[in-house]
Amino acid sequence: MSADMEINRMKKIPPAPFFEGGARGISFFLPPLKKRGRGRFPQGFTLVEVIATILVTAILGAIFINFMGTALSKSTQALDVVQGEAAAEAVLERIVADYVLKMNQNFTTALGLVKKDIVVDKVYGDNVTAVYIQFLASGSEDPGFSGTSRTLKVTVAAPGNDLITLLTESRDATSPAIAF
Repeated sequence: MSADMEINRMKKIPPAPFFEGGARGISFFLPPLKKRGRGRFPQGFTLVEVIATILVTAILGAIFINFMGTALSKSTQALDVVQGEAAAEAVLERIVADYVLKMNQNFTTALGLVKKDIVVDKVYGDNVTAVYIQFLASGSEDPGFSGTSRTLKVTVAAPGNDLITLLTESRDATSPAIAF
């Protein structure tokens, strides 16, 4: 290969980027920007691009605010349910503690006294009910039962779920005291 052919071949190969080395690091030489229509350089966004961006942002913002407003208003409902259930659990624990105390004092009258406290005296509030229940041989509750039995069903109404406990008269004179 002659020297002229080598020079022509090298003219066809684009030049390598210009390196500035040393302690400052490396920077590359960038080619000049090309003109875009009417001899101008791209200096920024066009008015159409700016307006389209503002419109898209406004639409997405409206959707986001609508979604977040709904989510925030529903978030307090869960808190109300949890607070209501916690209050109902506290009432139910108080009823059970009172029942245990009455059972330790006199097991024959404990159910009647608890029912009187709930139904007549409303010691635990208006959202508490108590009824005597009886079970069928199949294990389900007897819907037609109306009388006294050895099982008292206590229901505490709560915002999320009603809390139910069964208090039974299952002790006799030889039973040890109940610890709660």
